[in-house]
Amino acid sequence: MSDEKRAMVEFQETLEAAQQRAMASCREWPRMGFEEFLELIQVPENIHSQGPGVKRYMSRQPAWMAGNELPWDELFRNLKGPRPRHSGLGVFGGCVYAQAPLAAARAIEEEERRQTAATGLVRPVPGIHSIQGIFTVPGLGDRPFIFDVTNIISGRSFFGRQVNVRQPKQPSSDPAGPFPDSDAELPLGDICFSCITTFKRPAEGVDDVQSPISAQKRYADVLSQRAPDEWEPAPQSDIDIITSLFKDFKGHGGFPLLDMHKVDMSEYNSDKEVPDRIQLMLYRPMKPIPNDDANGHIVCHAFEADRNGLIMLGNHMGYGFNMGKAASLSYSFYVHTNPDEAVMDGDGWWIQEINWPRVSANRCMMESKIWSPKGKHVASAYQDGMLVPAKEPMEVKDSEL
Repeated sequence: MSDEKRAMVEFQETLEAAQQRAMASCREWPRMGFEEFLELIQVPENIHSQGPGVKRYMSRQPAWMAGNELPWDELFRNLKGPRPRHSGLGVFGGCVYAQAPLAAARAIEEEERRQTAATGLVRPVPGIHSIQGIFTVPGLGDRPFIFDVTNIISGRSFFGRQVNVRQPKQPSSDPAGPFPDSDAELPLGDICFSCITTFKRPAEGVDDVQSPISAQKRYADVLSQRAPDEWEPAPQSDIDIITSLFKDFKGHGGFPLLDMHKVDMSEYNSDKEVPDRIQLMLYRPMKPIPNDDANGHIVCHAFEADRNGLIMLGNHMGYGFNMGKAASLSYSFYVHTNPDEAVMDGDGWWIQEINWPRVSANRCMMESKIWSPKGKHVASAYQDGMLVPAKEPMEVKDSEL
């Protein structure tokens, strides 16, 4: 037995009472839908001085933080000494990864409306084609994100925008949100995230080719075992030590936008090496998203694809009770279809098919395919990040509780 698992066994009996106490303290957390959680306000040009052509937007709600809603204080109320660290310093990176391209989309949509008003010509709205982002500084939840959108290219059918994201150097006067407009006038810190988002107008393609075996067909034996919403909700923070500590807690917490369920792939993966293992996530909007906002739907797919991916790989690598650093460095998301095919209308469940083909030099690679309920391969995501075990395994002794 590994040292990490032995440590868990050593305090198992004492932990049980603490877990029961913590579970009794659990409460329901409010969950925000798309229009509330990803709301952006445009900052008037006379307030910022980024130069002509730069459009600035500000988020209104605090970003979600993985594991922050679990009853940690109650679980460790009688623990002496340091508490296990349940998350990194920053908020969930998917929040800024979704809002940055959404700010770029809102800038282009505004330009399209102005052009239509001036010319009377109505053209199909450009949809997000790709998002290529890098994370530089952990985001903080007590202040808004500020998005500066700059034009790279505006062609007849192809567009590119760069978005640099920063946060105020000081917390908001209302850190629980919604953030007041005045936060946009505070001095800003360094760039915490930057991305290039490209857009394409819809087009009639000559061919439409994909793998003839969709995720629904490839994993039919597993998926047929339960209805989609009967699989466990995606853990708030999918690290072995946390899911062991809160083994009876099954819920979304305050996770916004989407209902996400994790398919149990343990039997499927049992005889496979790490690069050949697969994880399936099932998801759909928790509240309807307007069907005419295809770019809003696309950023929700990107938001979902970023969740828990690298730390799930840590579990496969044996770092689940000994996790050191796990963080996204770069993340690329590509839409392969016209934007309307990414719209999540109806009650159908979408599938994220995840695998981790490479780990080296304290880094790791994650690939995802996004499948529609009808089995169409709509998008792909590629993520490179840090994945490092801790120098010393986590230990909690009986005498410390």
